[in-house]
Amino acid sequence: MNKQCVIVGLGKYGISIARKLSDSGVEVLALDNDMKMVEKVSNYVTKAICIDVTSEEAWQRLPIKNFDIGVVCFGENVTASILSCLALQDAGVKYIIAKAGDKMHKQVLEKISVNEVVFPEEFVGELTAKKILEME
Repeated sequence: MNKQCVIVGLGKYGISIARKLSDSGVEVLALDNDMKMVEKVSNYVTKAICIDVTSEEAWQRLPIKNFDIGVVCFGENVTASILSCLALQDAGVKYIIAKAGDKMHKQVLEKISVNEVVFPEEFVGELTAKKILEME
């Protein structure tokens, strides 16, 4: 059985994850409230849906019961991030990774038991610095 991943938020971070997972054969459901972003990814993900992630009713209509992984890609919109994480938990998503915009956002995500909180810019910055240090 293939992995199933729901990506919530289709900015640069979310789109890059969706594209890589799709290219690797993962079943990807991409969600965003911006139809242009949904259309942008619809050609390479399994399914792309435009929804208001702050609407409990919208989440209840989604086919995400028991997805393996959820990735919440909002760093700036803390409300959308938190509500998306809670909706994924309620749907039975087994492992949730969420992007945090700052340390307070990270603390809230940890308090609601998100499995993994990431700061993508810091991570890539560290990788870039490491690469530079290894250069001759």
